[in-house]
Amino acid sequence: MRGRAITMIGIAAVFGAISIFAADFWVKSQAKAQSEQKVASIVAPQEPKVEFKTIVVANAPLRYGTQLDRSQLTEIPWPQDSLPQGAFPTIDKLLAEGSRVVLSPIEVNEPVLLTKLSGPNGRATLSNMLSPGMRAVTIRTDEIAGVGGFITPGDRVDVVLTRDAGEIQEVSKNAQGAAGSTVTSEIVVSDAKVLSVGQGADERKTEPQIANSVTLEVTNEGAQKVALARTVGTLSLSLRSAADASASGNGLTTISSFGGSVAASAEASAASLVNAVAKEPEEPKFKTVIVSRGEKVEEYKVPSKPAEGDVVPAKEQE
Repeated sequence: MRGRAITMIGIAAVFGAISIFAADFWVKSQAKAQSEQKVASIVAPQEPKVEFKTIVVANAPLRYGTQLDRSQLTEIPWPQDSLPQGAFPTIDKLLAEGSRVVLSPIEVNEPVLLTKLSGPNGRATLSNMLSPGMRAVTIRTDEIAGVGGFITPGDRVDVVLTRDAGEIQEVSKNAQGAAGSTVTSEIVVSDAKVLSVGQGADERKTEPQIANSVTLEVTNEGAQKVALARTVGTLSLSLRSAADASASGNGLTTISSFGGSVAASAEASAASLVNAVAKEPEEPKFKTVIVSRGEKVEEYKVPSKPAEGDVVPAKEQE
């Protein structure tokens, strides 16, 4: 009887253990199934499809006047949606109509654009760099008139005319400065773009360059003013700030605009002194008159030139 009880307890323990293992297995399987279901429900975002095309870039620095050939160019992949305007897809298409010449500097791996090149079989002429309706004029310069050589292509300048306006009657009256000077200065062209310095047209040169001429882009009226100004006086350039877009005044500047010079101040002081002396009354001059009355001698001091209306003392009349 006792043995049967022990056997029943053992069988119950075995079934209990089996139930525990079965329940644990079921719980773990359910948890795994739920996690897999959550992972499956999260859809991975689709990567955007980017279509690439080729574009022609420079594999060497290209400067103004360089004639393009295949050895200086290469094709690289480029997103189709961001192709620059005027780009060439292949080297063959770039050179299909004939050779081209560089008009604006191009650096390594920079796209070769149509706006920076001449036409087919073209030349590196200055006319290709002019904006529509504009003209090019050249001004002779030196180290002083050219702002020490710090003017480079792409800068903006004012053209200043210095001359003697003494022969112009209307201007001469307004230009009278110290010691009668009639030298004047005025701006004849404002905010003109520098196209080239000397014979160079590389806009990316930053080192000072002393040249004997500077070529500017001006309007038709500006070209006439510069041509006329060259014959009547001396031209110099005034470099403008890159952030300055305001128009410069065209007023006339004279020596008297500075408030006069040292000579003018000296002349004014001398004139004031002369006027002051002229206005001071002259001190009367006296002379000695001796009057004898018998043995008595008396001396009197009387004005040398009595003014009209003065009464001479009775003693002086004797």
